[in-house]
This record gives sequence, structure tokens and C-alpha cells, in this order.
Amino acid sequence: MKKYTLIYLYFFLLLIIPTPLFAYIDPMSGSTILYVLFALAATLFYSLIGVFYRFKNMLAGRGFSSQESFDGVDIVFFSEGKQYWNVYLPVIRALEKKEIHCAYVTADSTDPAIGYDSPFLEVKALGNMNSAMAFMNQLSSPLVVTTTPQLDIFTLKRSKKVQHYAHILHSPTDTHSYRQFAFDYFDSVLCSGSYQIKSIREVEKKRQTQPKLLLETGLTYFDIMKEANHLDLPSESGEKPSVLVAPTWQPYSLLNRFGVGFFKELLSKEYKIIFRPHPQSFVSFPALVQEVVDAFKDDENFILDRNASGSESMNKSSLMISDLSGVIYDYLFLYEKPVILMDTIMNTDGMEAYDLDHEMWDKTLCRSAGKTISENDIPHISSIVTEMLNQSQNTEIQKIRKESIYNFGDAGETAATQLLKIVEDLTC
Repeated sequence: MKKYTLIYLYFFLLLIIPTPLFAYIDPMSGSTILYVLFALAATLFYSLIGVFYRFKNMLAGRGFSSQESFDGVDIVFFSEGKQYWNVYLPVIRALEKKEIHCAYVTADSTDPAIGYDSPFLEVKALGNMNSAMAFMNQLSSPLVVTTTPQLDIFTLKRSKKVQHYAHILHSPTDTHSYRQFAFDYFDSVLCSGSYQIKSIREVEKKRQTQPKLLLETGLTYFDIMKEANHLDLPSESGEKPSVLVAPTWQPYSLLNRFGVGFFKELLSKEYKIIFRPHPQSFVSFPALVQEVVDAFKDDENFILDRNASGSESMNKSSLMISDLSGVIYDYLFLYEKPVILMDTIMNTDGMEAYDLDHEMWDKTLCRSAGKTISENDIPHISSIVTEMLNQSQNTEIQKIRKESIYNFGDAGETAATQLLKIVEDLTC
């Protein structure tokens, strides 16, 4: 049977066929059942939304046709919002140099792509996710490329008029932390490192899904960040070394777990602390962030960074302390500086990690290129920082980057070539 139909059929039969009632469902099974039932509900909801938008726009004389397309375009990029523009831009630039026409559909009316001036790129901004999904789910195109996971699970459905769907991974993280079925129904995945290929293949084998095309691409947004790094100014000589504390906003973050006490221990030594909470922390935990800021507002060695970009703080600092977060890879691979990672226990409910038996690559990386600490190490955190600041690790980090990231600094060109090969194979 086609794709995930068996999964949905299984849960449908559970609902209509009488079965003995048992008093216990293990938490993981219960989580998975709820997750799939939610996916079913979301599928129905967004199907109805699509019908609504087509009917509404038809009455207004500007409706979606039964088939949306771009003339003379074989590659269509779909973006949920402006935060993904730097993922697509290096690929679009590489296609532009080859004089290849492509299209870019965005759900965000503030997407920088709207102002991108190129005779080879057609941009369609639909303003919100509902109308964008209604459009994409009726699209006609040989190839769709997107950063949106869970194709055919939630909002983004496979159009019958699209021949090939490619997912472009936009973080150098293992796939453990993605939601279940993140990549199952894509035809190809553009991967940043071998660890992702290993994990996706393991999941395919366990779920007995059709093996997809896995490409050795790299991280396209690193192309942009690598260029921008040349514009950064070096830190002033003679200054105290700075430690960048950049926790995630999740409840398990070091900010939530240790609060003010963590910073008191760090500030007892002769270095500056740059505190850069995740922007969501100001929304989800404003009182906690304010408590830390108020505690050290008169300390000249404590700096709060709320800039939109973290590049200045990453450039000025000598070491980063963080949780399991994408920012650690930017710091390691772009700035070539060590990281101290606070070990966290992931909640794997509804995650790809449920079907993966090996350790998450991210944790292996931090043991090689930095240091992983536990709660027991917090009273000694300043000594650990001092020890790491006295070590030179640039050469080791460069070696690990070469082993971990495909085509560093040239991923856009690589991705463009790979996508054109897919189109060529489709038209043969």
C-alpha cells in the first residue's frame, strides 16, 4: 500500500474494531498513538483549509486553480519564512550563475526574497501558512525543495503534479531531535554530514520504507556566514577573555536549571561573561532572565547581549557555554572556538530518536571538540573554563569540521549541481 497508508489504516482499525481493554499503555506507545492521531486530525484540517481558500479566492476572481505552476521553471523552493532565506540563497545564486530559472514560494510577506532582484528567480509571497499550503498542495513542478520536514504528515502534502520532493537539512545536527516521520516521504534529502545519512538509513530499515536519495551536500547557510565572518572585527587586545553563555530556551536549559548561581560561580574569575539568552527565553521565562540581569547589572564584567545577530558576541568571546543547540556548531565550525556543553537528557517522545539505537552525533562531537559537563561539575565550572581557555584547539576543530561537514563554504554550488542532476534524471 502507498507510503504511510498502513500507519493510518492501523490506527483507524483500532478505533472501529472492538478490542480487549488493557489498563496500561507504555508512555512511548501512548505518545506515538496520540501523535499519529493528531497527524490525522491535522491532515483533515489542512485539507479543509485548502478547499476553503480555493473557494474564497475563486469568488474573489483570483482563486487558486486546480493546478498551480510556474512557466519554464523546473525547480521550486518553498519557505515557511524569512529565517530560511540564507539556507536557500547560496543555492539560488549558484543556479543564477548557470542561468537556470527557478521559483521561490514563501509564506512570509517580510521574506528578504521579495526584494531579491534577479531575472532568474520568480518569487511568490502568499502571506500566511494557510494560503501557502493551499498553493503548494496543488503545485505542478518537476522538483520542490524545502526545509519543511514531515512531508505528507502535517501541513505540506504531496501534490500529484510534483514529481520529486527534496528536503534540505539546515543544521549540522543529527536527526534524533526531529519529529517522527520527518523525512520518510521525501524522495531525497540534502545532508550536511555522514551522521545524518547513517541515522536516516537506520530509520528506513526499521520502518521498512523505500530508501531515498541521500546527498552529500553540506550546510548552505554556512556559505553566507563564512563570507560575513571576514567583516567581523577582532576583539581588542589586552581585554579580559570573554565567555559567551548562550543557553537554549527549553525548560531543561542551564538557565532554567541553575539560574543566578551559575553566573555567580563564573564571575568569580578574571574574565567577562556575555549572557545571550535565546530570544524565546524573554517570552517563555521573562522573570528568570530578569532575575539574572538584575543580579549582575552593576558588575562591569557582566554583559547582556540582545542583538538580533550573535556574530559580535561570538567573535569577541573565547569560549561558549551552551546546551544542546544549533548555535554550538556555528561557534565551533565558523569561529573555530571551543564549546562547553551542558549535558541534557532528551525527551524522545514522538522523536526520530525513538527508532535510533546509536548515540546522537552532537554529543560525540562536543566530547571531541570541547567538553561535556554534568550537574556535578557546576561548582567547578570556573576552573573548567580556565583550563579550556589555556588550551589551543583550533587545529583539532578544523580537523573535526572537515570530517563532519560536507563541502564547507561551497555547499550552495554543490546543492545546485545535485538538484540539476535530479531534474535531468526526471526528464530523461
